[in-house]
Amino acid sequence: MIERDRLAEGEVVSRRVARAPWSPAQFVALAIGIFFIVLGGVALARTGIHTDNMTRMTQVGGWQHTTWLGLGELAYGLLMLAAGAVPGGLRGLMSFLGVAALGFGIIVVIQPSSFHRTLGVTAGNGWLYVVTGAVSVLAAMAAPVVFGSDRVAERRHREVYTH
Repeated sequence: MIERDRLAEGEVVSRRVARAPWSPAQFVALAIGIFFIVLGGVALARTGIHTDNMTRMTQVGGWQHTTWLGLGELAYGLLMLAAGAVPGGLRGLMSFLGVAALGFGIIVVIQPSSFHRTLGVTAGNGWLYVVTGAVSVLAAMAAPVVFGSDRVAERRHREVYTH
């Protein structure tokens, strides 16, 4: 935000530039988002999107995937990327996504067979989501928001004499 004041001759003119706040949590959200976009994208590239068979299985990074899981991870990565791209961070969205990943991961770790046919998940996938969710929630809760200092420039308006 820039403020400009028109003042009479001999008075001080000042400008203020307010910097947007940022948080280290943004970097965590961006890293998680990029990771899941790549993971989901590679899974989709390997399985293909065939509407008659969305449960084709592949392995990416040591984790099993189906087309459905690849789509879900891609969407999760895009949302997490959006949470990290906003100055100051969309901490609410980041927290929600972290809790969702943590909850889903716990369910998958406890009972991976319930989702294996549709999503291709194993307990290893569940631990990935548990760790991702925990890191996301902790970063959203603990990382401070850093407010940039205002920059102020001042100058005196000179009187101009004309003869």
